[in-house]
Amino acid sequence: MRRLWATFAGGKALGREIPADCAVLDLGTVQTKALVLQTQGRDMLVVGAGKAQYEPHVSGMRDARADVRELAQSCDRALRQAEEMTERYCPRQVVPDWVVLCVPDCVTVARTHTVTHQRSSPGHPVTESELGDVVRRAQRLALRQLSESIGHHFAGLGNKLELLETRVAAFQVDGRSVTGPAGLHGEKLAATVFNVVAPASYLRGVEAVVERLGLEILRVSSSWQALASAMLGRQGLCIDVGGSTTDVMMVRNGKTRAAASVPLGGRDFTTRLATTFGLPHEDAERLKLAYSVGRLDERLTLRVGDAVDELLEEWVKAVETAVEALCGSEGLPRHLSLCGGGSILPGIADVVRSYPWMSRLNCTQPPEVRLMEPGRIPGILDGTGQLGDPQYTCATAVAGYLREGCFGAQAWETFLWAVERPDAFVDGGGRT
Repeated sequence: MRRLWATFAGGKALGREIPADCAVLDLGTVQTKALVLQTQGRDMLVVGAGKAQYEPHVSGMRDARADVRELAQSCDRALRQAEEMTERYCPRQVVPDWVVLCVPDCVTVARTHTVTHQRSSPGHPVTESELGDVVRRAQRLALRQLSESIGHHFAGLGNKLELLETRVAAFQVDGRSVTGPAGLHGEKLAATVFNVVAPASYLRGVEAVVERLGLEILRVSSSWQALASAMLGRQGLCIDVGGSTTDVMMVRNGKTRAAASVPLGGRDFTTRLATTFGLPHEDAERLKLAYSVGRLDERLTLRVGDAVDELLEEWVKAVETAVEALCGSEGLPRHLSLCGGGSILPGIADVVRSYPWMSRLNCTQPPEVRLMEPGRIPGILDGTGQLGDPQYTCATAVAGYLREGCFGAQAWETFLWAVERPDAFVDGGGRT
Protein backbone atom coordinates (compact mmCIF):
# COMPACT_ATOMS: atom_id res chain seq x y z
CA MET A 1 0.00 0.00 0.00
CA ARG A 2 1.20 3.50 -0.73
CA ARG A 3 2.48 5.41 2.28
CA LEU A 4 0.35 8.52 2.17
CA TRP A 5 1.01 9.94 5.63
CA ALA A 6 3.48 12.60 4.55
CA THR A 7 1.24 13.71 1.70
CA PHE A 8 -2.18 13.83 3.29
CA ALA A 9 -1.92 13.62 7.07
CA GLY A 10 -1.88 17.30 7.85
CA GLY A 11 -4.77 18.65 5.84
CA LYS A 12 -3.45 18.60 2.29
CA ALA A 13 -6.16 16.69 0.49
CA LEU A 14 -6.03 15.10 -2.92
CA GLY A 15 -5.66 18.05 -5.28
CA ARG A 16 -8.09 19.96 -3.01
CA GLU A 17 -10.82 17.63 -4.27
CA ILE A 18 -12.81 14.94 -2.46
CA PRO A 19 -13.62 11.69 -4.29
CA ALA A 20 -17.26 11.21 -5.29
CA ASP A 21 -17.55 8.46 -2.67
CA CYS A 22 -15.48 8.13 0.49
CA ALA A 23 -15.73 6.72 3.99
CA VAL A 24 -14.88 8.00 7.46
CA LEU A 25 -13.66 5.53 10.09
CA ASP A 26 -13.59 6.84 13.67
CA LEU A 27 -11.44 4.26 15.47
CA GLY A 28 -12.38 5.33 19.00
CA THR A 29 -11.15 3.30 21.98
CA VAL A 30 -14.03 0.85 22.48
CA GLN A 31 -16.08 1.25 19.29
CA THR A 32 -15.50 1.87 15.60
CA LYS A 33 -17.90 4.22 13.81
CA ALA A 34 -18.17 4.33 10.02
CA LEU A 35 -19.82 6.78 7.63
CA VAL A 36 -20.19 6.48 3.86
CA LEU A 37 -20.37 9.86 2.13
CA GLN A 38 -21.06 11.20 -1.34
CA THR A 39 -20.07 14.67 -2.52
CA GLN A 40 -22.95 17.00 -3.36
CA GLY A 41 -21.33 20.12 -4.78
CA ARG A 42 -19.73 21.83 -1.79
CA ASP A 43 -21.61 19.62 0.67
CA MET A 44 -21.24 15.97 1.67
CA LEU A 45 -24.21 13.60 1.98
CA VAL A 46 -24.13 10.76 4.52
CA VAL A 47 -25.70 7.70 2.83
CA GLY A 48 -24.58 5.02 5.29
CA ALA A 49 -23.64 4.68 8.96
CA GLY A 50 -22.45 1.78 11.08
CA LYS A 51 -20.68 0.97 14.33
CA ALA A 52 -19.06 -2.03 15.96
CA GLN A 53 -17.85 -2.70 19.51
CA TYR A 54 -14.48 -4.25 20.26
CA GLU A 55 -12.13 -4.77 23.15
CA PRO A 56 -10.03 -1.64 23.70
CA HIS A 57 -6.91 -1.78 21.51
CA VAL A 58 -5.35 1.15 23.34
CA SER A 59 -5.94 2.96 26.60
CA GLY A 60 -3.27 5.62 26.25
CA MET A 61 0.07 6.59 24.83
CA ARG A 62 2.05 4.00 26.80
CA ASP A 63 0.33 1.08 25.03
CA ALA A 64 -0.34 2.79 21.73
CA ARG A 65 -0.07 -0.26 19.52
CA ALA A 66 -2.85 -1.12 17.11
CA ASP A 67 -4.15 -4.69 17.43
CA VAL A 68 -4.28 -5.04 13.65
CA ARG A 69 -6.41 -8.16 13.47
CA GLU A 70 -9.10 -7.14 15.96
CA LEU A 71 -9.22 -3.51 14.84
CA ALA A 72 -9.50 -4.57 11.19
CA GLN A 73 -12.42 -6.87 12.06
CA SER A 74 -14.19 -4.07 13.93
CA CYS A 75 -13.64 -1.59 11.07
CA ASP A 76 -14.88 -4.18 8.57
CA ARG A 77 -18.08 -4.81 10.55
CA ALA A 78 -18.84 -1.09 10.92
CA LEU A 79 -18.01 -0.34 7.29
CA ARG A 80 -20.07 -3.24 5.92
CA GLN A 81 -23.04 -2.08 7.99
CA ALA A 82 -22.69 1.42 6.56
CA GLU A 83 -22.24 0.16 2.98
CA GLU A 84 -25.28 -2.10 3.20
CA MET A 85 -27.34 0.85 4.44
CA THR A 86 -26.50 2.81 1.28
CA GLU A 87 -28.77 0.52 -0.77
CA ARG A 88 -31.78 2.16 0.91
CA TYR A 89 -30.83 5.62 -0.30
CA CYS A 90 -28.83 5.09 -3.50
CA PRO A 91 -29.50 3.29 -6.81
CA ARG A 92 -26.62 0.93 -5.98
CA GLN A 93 -24.62 -0.12 -2.96
CA VAL A 94 -21.86 2.43 -2.38
CA VAL A 95 -18.48 0.82 -1.59
CA PRO A 96 -15.84 3.57 -1.28
CA ASP A 97 -12.19 3.06 -2.19
CA TRP A 98 -10.95 6.01 -0.10
CA VAL A 99 -11.14 6.43 3.66
CA VAL A 100 -10.58 9.25 6.12
CA LEU A 101 -9.27 7.92 9.44
CA CYS A 102 -9.81 9.47 12.85
CA VAL A 103 -7.42 8.03 15.45
CA PRO A 104 -8.24 8.05 19.19
CA ASP A 105 -7.17 11.20 20.97
CA CYS A 106 -5.70 9.12 23.79
CA VAL A 107 -2.84 8.10 21.45
CA THR A 108 -2.12 11.68 20.44
CA VAL A 109 -0.59 14.69 22.15
CA ALA A 110 -2.05 18.08 21.28
CA ARG A 111 -0.11 21.19 22.25
CA THR A 112 -0.08 24.91 21.51
CA HIS A 113 3.03 27.06 21.48
CA THR A 114 3.21 30.85 21.29
CA VAL A 115 6.15 32.96 20.14
CA THR A 116 6.21 36.73 20.65
CA HIS A 117 8.37 38.85 18.36
CA GLN A 118 9.55 42.32 19.40
CA ARG A 119 9.34 44.36 16.23
CA SER A 120 12.27 46.62 15.36
CA SER A 121 10.06 49.07 13.43
CA PRO A 122 6.68 49.26 15.20
CA GLY A 123 5.69 52.27 13.12
CA HIS A 124 5.77 50.23 9.93
CA PRO A 125 2.90 47.87 9.01
CA VAL A 126 3.30 44.13 9.56
CA THR A 127 4.23 42.40 6.30
CA GLU A 128 3.39 38.89 5.07
CA SER A 129 7.11 38.09 5.08
CA GLU A 130 7.40 39.13 8.72
CA LEU A 131 4.39 37.01 9.61
CA GLY A 132 5.89 34.01 7.85
CA ASP A 133 9.14 34.39 9.80
CA VAL A 134 7.27 34.47 13.14
CA VAL A 135 5.13 31.46 12.20
CA ARG A 136 8.14 29.40 11.18
CA ARG A 137 10.00 30.34 14.36
CA ALA A 138 7.00 29.38 16.50
CA GLN A 139 6.78 26.03 14.73
CA ARG A 140 10.49 25.26 15.11
CA LEU A 141 10.32 25.89 18.84
CA ALA A 142 7.02 23.99 19.16
CA LEU A 143 8.35 20.86 17.44
CA ARG A 144 11.56 20.95 19.43
CA GLN A 145 9.61 21.25 22.67
CA LEU A 146 7.31 18.38 21.67
CA SER A 147 10.22 16.11 20.82
CA GLU A 148 11.93 16.86 24.14
CA SER A 149 8.95 16.85 26.49
CA ILE A 150 6.80 13.87 25.55
CA GLY A 151 9.32 11.10 25.02
CA HIS A 152 8.19 9.43 28.27
CA HIS A 153 4.75 8.85 26.72
CA PHE A 154 6.30 6.50 24.17
CA ALA A 155 8.11 4.01 26.38
CA GLY A 156 8.68 0.87 24.34
CA LEU A 157 7.20 2.36 21.17
CA GLY A 158 10.42 3.35 19.47
CA ASN A 159 10.12 7.00 20.55
CA LYS A 160 9.37 8.15 17.01
CA LEU A 161 6.69 10.78 16.44
CA GLU A 162 4.51 11.59 13.46
CA LEU A 163 3.16 15.11 12.93
CA LEU A 164 -0.53 14.46 12.40
CA GLU A 165 -2.05 17.97 12.27
CA THR A 166 -0.75 21.52 12.44
CA ARG A 167 -2.46 24.89 12.34
CA VAL A 168 -1.91 28.53 13.17
CA ALA A 169 -4.28 28.92 16.10
CA ALA A 170 -4.03 32.67 16.67
CA PHE A 171 -2.22 35.94 16.00
CA GLN A 172 -1.83 38.84 18.41
CA VAL A 173 -0.60 42.39 17.94
CA ASP A 174 0.35 44.14 21.19
CA GLY A 175 -1.67 41.58 23.14
CA ARG A 176 -4.85 41.97 21.08
CA SER A 177 -6.14 38.98 19.14
CA VAL A 178 -6.48 39.62 15.41
CA THR A 179 -7.40 37.38 12.49
CA GLY A 180 -5.11 39.07 9.98
CA PRO A 181 -2.12 41.04 11.33
CA ALA A 182 -0.76 42.05 7.90
CA GLY A 183 -0.97 45.83 7.50
CA LEU A 184 -1.38 46.55 11.23
CA HIS A 185 1.07 48.50 13.40
CA GLY A 186 2.42 47.49 16.77
CA GLU A 187 5.45 46.73 18.91
CA LYS A 188 4.84 43.03 19.58
CA LEU A 189 3.66 40.37 17.13
CA ALA A 190 2.71 36.92 18.47
CA ALA A 191 1.81 33.69 16.69
CA THR A 192 0.30 30.61 18.34
CA VAL A 193 0.63 27.25 16.59
CA PHE A 194 -1.34 24.09 17.37
CA ASN A 195 0.20 20.68 16.70
CA VAL A 196 -1.03 17.13 17.12
CA VAL A 197 1.50 14.29 17.17
CA ALA A 198 1.10 10.52 17.44
CA PRO A 199 3.43 7.51 17.78
CA ALA A 200 4.66 6.44 14.37
CA SER A 201 4.39 2.80 15.45
CA TYR A 202 0.66 3.16 16.10
CA LEU A 203 0.07 4.80 12.73
CA ARG A 204 1.96 2.02 10.97
CA GLY A 205 -0.40 -0.47 12.63
CA VAL A 206 -3.42 1.53 11.49
CA GLU A 207 -1.94 1.63 8.00
CA ALA A 208 -1.84 -2.19 8.08
CA VAL A 209 -5.52 -2.22 9.11
CA VAL A 210 -6.47 -0.10 6.10
CA GLU A 211 -4.41 -2.32 3.82
CA ARG A 212 -6.34 -5.36 5.07
CA LEU A 213 -9.58 -3.57 4.20
CA GLY A 214 -8.37 -2.89 0.66
CA LEU A 215 -8.78 0.87 1.04
CA GLU A 216 -6.61 3.89 0.29
CA ILE A 217 -6.01 6.61 2.89
CA LEU A 218 -7.32 10.01 1.89
CA ARG A 219 -6.51 11.66 5.20
CA VAL A 220 -5.58 10.87 8.80
CA SER A 221 -7.00 13.07 11.53
CA SER A 222 -7.66 13.38 15.22
CA SER A 223 -10.83 14.88 16.60
CA TRP A 224 -9.13 17.87 18.25
CA GLN A 225 -9.42 20.35 15.40
CA ALA A 226 -12.39 18.66 13.71
CA LEU A 227 -14.64 19.20 16.74
CA ALA A 228 -13.40 22.77 17.16
CA SER A 229 -14.40 23.53 13.57
CA ALA A 230 -17.84 21.98 14.13
CA MET A 231 -18.73 23.99 17.26
CA LEU A 232 -21.79 26.19 17.01
CA GLY A 233 -20.51 29.75 16.90
CA ARG A 234 -16.94 28.39 16.65
CA GLN A 235 -16.15 29.85 20.09
CA GLY A 236 -16.00 28.49 23.63
CA LEU A 237 -15.13 25.19 25.29
CA CYS A 238 -15.71 21.80 23.72
CA ILE A 239 -15.93 18.82 26.10
CA ASP A 240 -15.71 15.47 24.30
CA VAL A 241 -16.70 12.56 26.56
CA GLY A 242 -15.07 9.52 24.97
CA GLY A 243 -14.61 5.92 25.97
CA SER A 244 -11.46 6.23 28.08
CA THR A 245 -10.85 9.99 28.29
CA THR A 246 -12.64 13.30 28.28
CA ASP A 247 -10.97 15.82 25.99
CA VAL A 248 -11.36 19.55 26.64
CA MET A 249 -10.64 22.15 23.96
CA MET A 250 -10.51 25.94 24.16
CA VAL A 251 -11.82 27.15 20.80
CA ARG A 252 -11.45 30.58 19.20
CA ASN A 253 -12.62 31.34 15.64
CA GLY A 254 -13.12 27.65 14.96
CA LYS A 255 -9.55 26.75 15.92
CA THR A 256 -8.24 24.92 18.96
CA ARG A 257 -6.25 27.37 21.08
CA ALA A 258 -5.45 24.95 23.91
CA ALA A 259 -6.33 21.35 24.76
CA ALA A 260 -6.20 18.91 27.67
CA SER A 261 -7.32 15.37 28.48
CA VAL A 262 -8.97 14.02 31.62
CA PRO A 263 -8.45 10.26 32.19
CA LEU A 264 -12.14 9.59 32.82
CA GLY A 265 -14.65 8.53 30.17
CA GLY A 266 -17.66 6.38 29.47
CA ARG A 267 -15.77 3.16 30.19
CA ASP A 268 -15.11 4.34 33.76
CA PHE A 269 -18.85 4.63 34.35
CA THR A 270 -19.24 1.08 33.07
CA THR A 271 -16.49 -0.09 35.43
CA ARG A 272 -18.18 1.65 38.36
CA LEU A 273 -21.47 -0.15 37.58
CA ALA A 274 -19.65 -3.47 37.22
CA THR A 275 -18.11 -3.00 40.68
CA THR A 276 -21.31 -1.74 42.32
CA PHE A 277 -23.56 -4.50 40.97
CA GLY A 278 -20.98 -7.31 40.72
CA LEU A 279 -21.47 -7.68 36.97
CA PRO A 280 -19.17 -8.71 34.12
CA HIS A 281 -18.07 -5.70 32.09
CA GLU A 282 -20.28 -6.61 29.11
CA ASP A 283 -23.41 -6.77 31.30
CA ALA A 284 -22.47 -3.52 33.03
CA GLU A 285 -22.15 -1.84 29.60
CA ARG A 286 -25.63 -3.04 28.65
CA LEU A 287 -26.96 -1.78 31.99
CA LYS A 288 -25.38 1.64 31.38
CA LEU A 289 -26.86 1.89 27.89
CA ALA A 290 -30.31 0.84 29.14
CA TYR A 291 -30.05 3.52 31.83
CA SER A 292 -28.99 6.10 29.24
CA VAL A 293 -32.10 5.53 27.10
CA GLY A 294 -34.53 5.16 30.03
CA ARG A 295 -35.27 1.45 29.71
CA LEU A 296 -34.90 0.50 33.39
CA ASP A 297 -37.66 0.26 35.97
CA GLU A 298 -37.88 2.98 38.61
CA ARG A 299 -36.13 1.05 41.39
CA LEU A 300 -33.16 0.04 39.24
CA THR A 301 -32.97 3.53 37.71
CA LEU A 302 -32.49 5.00 41.19
CA ARG A 303 -29.77 2.49 42.11
CA VAL A 304 -27.87 3.00 38.87
CA GLY A 305 -28.32 6.76 39.16
CA ASP A 306 -26.72 6.80 42.62
CA ALA A 307 -23.65 4.96 41.33
CA VAL A 308 -23.38 7.20 38.26
CA ASP A 309 -23.86 10.42 40.25
CA GLU A 310 -21.02 9.51 42.58
CA LEU A 311 -18.59 9.22 39.67
CA LEU A 312 -20.06 12.30 37.98
CA GLU A 313 -18.86 14.40 40.91
CA GLU A 314 -15.32 13.12 40.43
CA TRP A 315 -15.58 13.65 36.67
CA VAL A 316 -16.78 17.27 36.79
CA LYS A 317 -14.09 18.23 39.33
CA ALA A 318 -11.42 16.75 37.07
CA VAL A 319 -12.91 18.64 34.12
CA GLU A 320 -12.87 21.85 36.18
CA THR A 321 -9.14 21.42 36.84
CA ALA A 322 -8.50 21.03 33.10
CA VAL A 323 -10.74 23.99 32.26
CA GLU A 324 -9.00 26.23 34.79
CA ALA A 325 -5.61 25.39 33.30
CA LEU A 326 -6.83 26.10 29.76
CA CYS A 327 -8.69 29.33 30.49
CA GLY A 328 -6.15 30.99 32.77
CA SER A 329 -6.75 34.70 33.14
CA GLU A 330 -9.17 34.76 30.18
CA GLY A 331 -11.93 33.25 32.32
CA LEU A 332 -14.57 30.71 31.45
CA PRO A 333 -16.08 31.15 27.96
CA ARG A 334 -19.77 31.84 27.57
CA HIS A 335 -20.48 28.64 25.63
CA LEU A 336 -19.71 25.02 26.50
CA SER A 337 -20.39 22.25 23.97
CA LEU A 338 -20.73 18.63 25.08
CA CYS A 339 -20.19 15.82 22.61
CA GLY A 340 -19.08 12.21 22.33
CA GLY A 341 -20.82 8.95 23.09
CA GLY A 342 -20.51 9.53 26.83
CA SER A 343 -22.47 12.77 26.62
CA ILE A 344 -25.75 10.82 26.39
CA LEU A 345 -25.30 9.55 29.95
CA PRO A 346 -28.09 11.09 32.06
CA GLY A 347 -26.68 13.69 34.41
CA ILE A 348 -23.63 14.72 32.37
CA ALA A 349 -25.24 17.87 30.95
CA ASP A 350 -27.03 18.62 34.23
CA VAL A 351 -23.89 18.43 36.36
CA VAL A 352 -22.06 20.75 33.95
CA ARG A 353 -24.97 23.23 33.99
CA SER A 354 -25.36 23.20 37.77
CA TYR A 355 -21.67 23.24 38.67
CA PRO A 356 -20.66 26.43 40.58
CA TRP A 357 -18.33 27.71 37.87
CA MET A 358 -18.75 31.37 38.86
CA SER A 359 -17.46 30.83 42.40
CA ARG A 360 -14.46 28.83 41.17
CA LEU A 361 -13.37 30.45 37.91
CA ASN A 362 -13.17 33.95 36.49
CA CYS A 363 -16.65 34.36 34.99
CA THR A 364 -19.63 36.61 35.63
CA GLN A 365 -22.47 34.29 34.57
CA PRO A 366 -23.09 30.57 34.23
CA PRO A 367 -22.00 29.11 30.89
CA GLU A 368 -24.57 28.12 28.31
CA VAL A 369 -24.25 24.34 27.89
CA ARG A 370 -25.17 22.80 24.54
CA LEU A 371 -25.08 19.29 23.15
CA MET A 372 -23.24 19.13 19.83
CA GLU A 373 -25.52 17.36 17.36
CA PRO A 374 -23.89 15.50 14.46
CA GLY A 375 -26.90 16.19 12.24
CA ARG A 376 -26.25 19.95 12.46
CA ILE A 377 -22.62 20.13 11.42
CA PRO A 378 -22.31 22.64 8.53
CA GLY A 379 -21.85 21.17 5.08
CA ILE A 380 -22.82 17.63 6.12
CA LEU A 381 -26.25 16.44 4.98
CA ASP A 382 -27.93 13.46 6.65
CA GLY A 383 -29.48 11.10 4.14
CA THR A 384 -29.95 8.28 6.66
CA GLY A 385 -31.61 9.71 9.75
CA GLN A 386 -28.82 8.13 11.83
CA LEU A 387 -27.04 11.34 12.80
CA GLY A 388 -29.25 11.92 15.81
CA ASP A 389 -26.94 9.48 17.59
CA PRO A 390 -24.21 11.49 19.39
CA GLN A 391 -21.79 8.59 18.96
CA TYR A 392 -21.44 9.74 15.34
CA THR A 393 -20.47 13.30 16.32
CA CYS A 394 -16.73 12.83 15.93
CA ALA A 395 -16.99 10.98 12.60
CA THR A 396 -19.34 13.65 11.24
CA ALA A 397 -17.08 16.45 12.50
CA VAL A 398 -14.13 14.82 10.74
CA ALA A 399 -16.18 14.72 7.52
CA GLY A 400 -16.92 18.42 7.97
CA TYR A 401 -13.25 19.12 8.63
CA LEU A 402 -12.27 17.27 5.46
CA ARG A 403 -14.74 19.39 3.49
CA GLU A 404 -13.44 22.59 5.11
CA GLY A 405 -9.83 21.61 4.43
CA CYS A 406 -10.49 21.00 0.75
CA PHE A 407 -12.59 24.11 0.10
CA GLY A 408 -11.25 26.53 2.71
CA ALA A 409 -8.11 28.64 2.71
CA GLN A 410 -5.09 27.15 4.52
CA ALA A 411 -2.44 29.73 3.70
CA TRP A 412 -0.25 29.26 6.79
CA GLU A 413 -0.27 25.46 6.90
CA THR A 414 2.30 25.37 4.09
CA PHE A 415 4.77 27.24 6.31
CA LEU A 416 4.11 24.92 9.24
CA TRP A 417 4.61 21.67 7.34
CA ALA A 418 7.77 22.94 5.66
CA VAL A 419 9.61 23.56 8.94
CA GLU A 420 12.37 21.00 9.51
CA ARG A 421 11.45 18.53 12.23
CA PRO A 422 13.76 17.22 14.97
CA ASP A 423 15.21 13.72 14.81
CA ALA A 424 12.46 12.42 17.11
CA PHE A 425 10.08 12.70 14.17
CA VAL A 426 9.76 10.09 11.45
CA ASP A 427 11.76 11.06 8.37
CA GLY A 428 13.21 13.95 10.41
CA GLY A 429 13.27 16.84 7.96
CA GLY A 430 10.68 19.07 6.40
CA ARG A 431 7.71 17.87 4.46
CA THR A 432 8.00 17.36 0.72
